[in-house]
Amino acid sequence: MVGFDPSRAAEELSQFAADLEQKVQRYEELQGQMAMTSVSASSAGGRVSVTVDSTGVPTAIGLGPGTRSMDPDALSAEILSCMRKAQAKMRSEVADVVHRVVGEDAAGASILDILAERFPDVESEPAGEHVPPQPTYAPAPPSSAPSTQSTWEPPAPGTFSRKPDRNQIVTPDEPDDDDEYFSKKSWLE
Repeated sequence: MVGFDPSRAAEELSQFAADLEQKVQRYEELQGQMAMTSVSASSAGGRVSVTVDSTGVPTAIGLGPGTRSMDPDALSAEILSCMRKAQAKMRSEVADVVHRVVGEDAAGASILDILAERFPDVESEPAGEHVPPQPTYAPAPPSSAPSTQSTWEPPAPGTFSRKPDRNQIVTPDEPDDDDEYFSKKSWLE
C-alpha cells in the first residue's frame, strides 16, 4: 500500500480508544445523574402532588386532607394532571443534565427526542386561576315521594330462614358415560 504508515494508524486507533473511553465515562456519569433526578408537581392549593423519576414513572403521590371529600373522577383527573406536569418538568431537567454531561451528542439528542415524544409540554393554568372545589359525596336527602329504585337493606338479626328444599340433592335423571365410568373408580386411584 502506498502511503500507509503503521505508526500513524496505531496512533489514530489509540486516540479512537481514548475518545471512546471518555464517552463511556460521560454516559456512565449521565446515567448516575439521571438516576438521581426526580421532579415533583402539585395541583393548585397543594391538594395533590406527584413525584416522577427520570423515566417519568411516578415514585410518590401525595394527597392532602382536602382530597377526602373529592369525587373519585375529579381526584383521578387531578392526579393525572399533576403527573403530566411533573413529567414535562422532568423532561426539562433531564435535558439540562444531558447538555451539561454529554453536550451536543447524537445519543443524548436521541434520549431527549424520546422524552419529548413521550412527555409533551402541558398547558399550564393561567396565573392566579384557582381550581374550584370539587363536589363531595353526601347522602341523598330523604324524600317523601316513593322511590322508583329499590334499595336493599340487610334483614334484622335472627330473621334468616332456610329454604325448604336446601337439603335436597339434585341428580340427572339418566347417568351419562362419565358417571358410569367414575362410579366404578375410587378417588384414590
